[in-house]
Amino acid sequence: MGDIILILSAVVFVVALLDAAQGDLRRLRIPNRVPLVILAAFVPAALAGGLSGADWLLHLGTGLLCFVGAALLFSLGVWGGGDAKLVPAVALWTGPAGLPRFLLVMALVGGLVALAALLGRRAEAGGLRSVLRGRVPYGIAIAAGGLDWAALSLLPRLAG
Repeated sequence: MGDIILILSAVVFVVALLDAAQGDLRRLRIPNRVPLVILAAFVPAALAGGLSGADWLLHLGTGLLCFVGAALLFSLGVWGGGDAKLVPAVALWTGPAGLPRFLLVMALVGGLVALAALLGRRAEAGGLRSVLRGRVPYGIAIAAGGLDWAALSLLPRLAG
């Protein structure tokens, strides 16, 4: 029964990340339901996966730390509200062990997404100033980091 719960929770996590990416790409908006669904799916996954009390605290601390950083980036106008809510939700799943790779993949893909947006806007607008004021669908990068973590951490566990 625990394996089924873990599989279903992982599927919910992946589908929610894909929803975030497509929503941000199409509308530059990540629906509030996405981070909430990711947070909610963590609880049965952690219980089914046998997370210890200490590990619960580490995962919660990782999510909280990322929330503080994301809130700061939001308050500075660097990130949108959806990005600031999605990163801590994904970080809750990764915990401290998976956080560095998640952030690295997110940053690398985010750079590519920003470059693509920059080139696209520059071609349309013709001016660098208008390009720099544009918004970037960073939810794509966050989703990529989360999907990378899921592929490396969840898939082997589900397959084994």
